[in-house]
Amino acid sequence: MHHMLTLCYKEWLELRHHRTLVAGLLIPPFMLTMLPIVTVWLSGFAPPGDMAEEMNRTLTDPALAQLSGLELGQAMIGQQFGLLFMMLPLIIPNVISSYSIVGEKTNRTLEPLLATPISTSALLLGKAFTAMVPAVGITWVCGSIFIISMARFTVSPAVFTAIVSPAWLLLLIIAAPLMSLISILLTLAISSRVNDPRSAQQIVAVLIIPVMLFFFAQTVGFVSLNIVMVMLLVLALAIIAACCLWLVVRLFQRETILTRWR
Repeated sequence: MHHMLTLCYKEWLELRHHRTLVAGLLIPPFMLTMLPIVTVWLSGFAPPGDMAEEMNRTLTDPALAQLSGLELGQAMIGQQFGLLFMMLPLIIPNVISSYSIVGEKTNRTLEPLLATPISTSALLLGKAFTAMVPAVGITWVCGSIFIISMARFTVSPAVFTAIVSPAWLLLLIIAAPLMSLISILLTLAISSRVNDPRSAQQIVAVLIIPVMLFFFAQTVGFVSLNIVMVMLLVLALAIIAACCLWLVVRLFQRETILTRWR
């Protein structure tokens, strides 16, 4: 544990000197936070029109059943764009973890680290938590800003309850860290096998696909977020994260990395 914490502290200090990495940590959260907030705020001024009946045909969430036309439109927009926060724990750590192996090798700082007596599992967990802590922290901060904004800009308490539901909160608090850990471990596994950080960063494009599929499925009313679904998702993510940790430890070969990249 001591070696892992020391490694985390060392990498956080180094992170401050890489402005590109810091920008990559801050720009996506800002955009993905402001987009749903502004969209929900603007929807509060839109006339309900004749869309209420059409939207009622696609409703699968009982929390939306008793809402008026304006409330219904705002609630559906808020629910859909609220899922965009699930992209943050995938995107943010990818920037750090892709640099962790390949970037250090390029800067000639990886060899001394691999030569230390730190175990492979502690090394990988240290690098994983280096990326995971800021990623999850930023995601929770952005989520808190979103919650406060929804309390301010929604047209009624019922709309706020529909958007900031217990299922969404569970997704943000528990599922987001697991998604972040999976993204980091897969990126570390790939970065240990390639010589270019950009190659490792491409894994996030694959991981975003399930999030976008659920986003579009909820948009058309095919599925709705609920507690049971989120609990099953959390269980699946925990299993996947454990498998990814086992896989990355198996793939990470210290001696091969040192000899192949000379």
